[in-house]
Amino acid sequence: MNTIQHKPTDSAPRSQRSSVRSSRPLRTSVKNNLRLSAFICGSLLLSIQAEEFGTNLTLQAALEYGATNNPGIQAAFNQWKGAEQNIAVQKGLPDPTLSYGYYFEPVETKTGPQNQRFGLTQNIPGFGKLSMKKEIASDLADATGARYEREKLNLNLSIARAYAELHYLKRSTEITRDRIHLIQNLEEVARTRYKAGAPMAAILQAQVELGRLEDRLSSLNHLRAPQVARLNAALNRPAAAPLPWPADLPYRAIETDAPALQTQARSTSPELAELGYRITQGDHQVKLAQRERLPDFAIGVQYIDTGDGGEDPIIGTIGLSLPIWFGKNRARIESASYQKTAAQFALENRTQTLDADIRQALFQLNDADRKINLYGESLVPKAEQSLEVNRQGYEAGSMEFINLIDAERMLLEFQLALERARADHLIARAQLAQLTGIDFLNVDDASRFAAHKENAQ
Repeated sequence: MNTIQHKPTDSAPRSQRSSVRSSRPLRTSVKNNLRLSAFICGSLLLSIQAEEFGTNLTLQAALEYGATNNPGIQAAFNQWKGAEQNIAVQKGLPDPTLSYGYYFEPVETKTGPQNQRFGLTQNIPGFGKLSMKKEIASDLADATGARYEREKLNLNLSIARAYAELHYLKRSTEITRDRIHLIQNLEEVARTRYKAGAPMAAILQAQVELGRLEDRLSSLNHLRAPQVARLNAALNRPAAAPLPWPADLPYRAIETDAPALQTQARSTSPELAELGYRITQGDHQVKLAQRERLPDFAIGVQYIDTGDGGEDPIIGTIGLSLPIWFGKNRARIESASYQKTAAQFALENRTQTLDADIRQALFQLNDADRKINLYGESLVPKAEQSLEVNRQGYEAGSMEFINLIDAERMLLEFQLALERARADHLIARAQLAQLTGIDFLNVDDASRFAAHKENAQ
């Protein structure tokens, strides 16, 4: 039996298939336009972020930007302002209480039935309690203000450290690139001498040194992105937001010593000030806990609505609390005393560790300053002179090429050590500022402190 086989056909009408095919280019065009728009918006955003600091990023501009945009600073500032507003809350009387009572069964009196009652009561804390609460709130506001100052110094340290490291990366890149140009020129000299009959060893030594420097330059170039991300994080900017290279590091020698800084830090350190306010707050909390043994008072007035034309009585009321739970009162006083003692020990401990931290930061500052003078005034100029002498000797045929390579490496090492010392000097100043509260990042402020120390001596 013959069977008829039908060819499969598309069930959709031809006109519908053609409309679907014609809509595909439209969707592709829309997607391309969206991608183009996103690319343009992203490019505009990056250009705006790049223009925030111009072509050179200064330390002062970074510090000001961070103080304005860092969310941690904004949070600490708002906590401080909130604590200040809480002073008015704590020194005020409690809200009065308005009460209402309805007699489901009216109370019959000679003048008529009493139907409902209205009352107004004002609680008054016992003697001295409101003033102590105000003092405690004031101490808390002062401590929160000191914490805000400490957060600003912590942020300045983070920005200064990231800025110094990025500047060191910049100078390392520039110095390494200069050394590559130098070795390339020396290689050309070695090739010229090779054509004149000199050994090929100088060319190979130049190529090995060139490969080593190019590898170092590649690592430095790849390091820029994470260093920029680190500084952007402190500035509350996207990690990939472009940043220009930092300008020169601000530098000035600071003449000071550990005893002078430790003495000054007793009155200028925000961290010690916060702990001091905590002790004062604990003292006021102890006094408040002692006064909680005194009763609180309540005065009020009541108005009773009497029906059938009767007289409506008005009643004055007075009451007082009975602090009879002596165990609770004693525990409240002991709790406040323990908190005050804990604050005292915390201040004593931080004072000791702060002295040690100041000595460490001051050592780093003096060591960096010594290296800046040593490398900047002695070793780097001598290394440059040694390189030039070896270069002239090699070109004249009286020096081996390996001596020239050694002189180049020595100059590179000394130049990088000088830049490292400059970065460490800025970081040490930021650490001293964070520890003492003295703005060592501001050269004028640091100079005023040095002059004050000399006058005190």
